[in-house]
Amino acid sequence: MLRKRNAQAGFSLAELLIVIAIIGVLATVVVMNMKGSETGAKEAKLKANLKIFREALIAYNADHGFFPCTQNDYNNSGNETTFKRQLTWYTDASGRPSKTKSDRYRFGPYVQKFPENPFYTGTDKSRMTKVVIDRTHERILSELQKAVAAGSGNYGWYYEAKSGNVVPNLGGSAFSDKYCYF
Repeated sequence: MLRKRNAQAGFSLAELLIVIAIIGVLATVVVMNMKGSETGAKEAKLKANLKIFREALIAYNADHGFFPCTQNDYNNSGNETTFKRQLTWYTDASGRPSKTKSDRYRFGPYVQKFPENPFYTGTDKSRMTKVVIDRTHERILSELQKAVAAGSGNYGWYYEAKSGNVVPNLGGSAFSDKYCYF
């Protein structure tokens, strides 16, 4: 006698749910890895930009005998635009910036492009290079780190002219202590 087999084509509901759950877990792992690598890339960029910024300030100090925006500097008022020009243009002995090099404007430029803080997430990209210039305090890096971390900054840089220290201007939960020491 011949028996008919009841062949069932397709998958059961349980099998489909298991496959969907596995795909969901894999997608979560991929997304989490992508977020971690994005933060890692931002930290690497921040570290490189801080190094460039700090080396520019050290070179400026070596050439002029003072940091930008201090009492003896041409920009002793702490004007942000002038400060950026002092690092990206040529300067004279007093720190006055000029686009063109000459016998008088023989120092610098110290950076080709002003460094950006890659942790700024807003739409106004000019805030990536914004600098809060503090001309009154002179703190060691650990004290400066505490003051900035307690603030509400979320963009650019915090520069302390008297000490020549610069840190990312990321207050609150966005600020990691290690960012000061990059």
